[in-house]
Amino acid sequence: MKYKSFARVLAIDLHPRHFGYVILESPDRLLDWGVRRTYQKTKRHPQVLARERLRPLLRTWIPDVVIARIGERRDKNVRELFRQTKKELGATPFLLMSEFRDHYLGLGKHGRAVALAARFPNIGWKLPAKRKPWDSEHYSMSIFEALAVAIVAYGGPTSHT
Repeated sequence: MKYKSFARVLAIDLHPRHFGYVILESPDRLLDWGVRRTYQKTKRHPQVLARERLRPLLRTWIPDVVIARIGERRDKNVRELFRQTKKELGATPFLLMSEFRDHYLGLGKHGRAVALAARFPNIGWKLPAKRKPWDSEHYSMSIFEALAVAIVAYGGPTSHT
């Protein structure tokens, strides 16, 4: 899947109460990145994430396309966040990407993050330590997952080895 004609891409990695995001202007120009989250679980946290956390990104950066990745957890909170996100986007083109791991030659999640941190040194400081099996995933890992989705949408990784 290649979308090289898009000038500005907002890629998001959706999770039940947060999303990681990156803004790319080209496959090699990273403009912004971060994690947006809600701290209290309420019945309306998907709406809060979409309206209060995503809307400012859309207004500030005015992306040509939004590409979303839904993680392995496909519970009702993620599905609701997905619906709210689509609703918030309005006429902005929206793509859902779920399978992109094969583009990274079996590097695994942390391996992808290391490769992306090497390619984009300005976010290398956000790279968490490799997760132990008994630890929870660090919230900043979703930044690297969103970046991986954006790079694949632009035509795949070109310098990850």
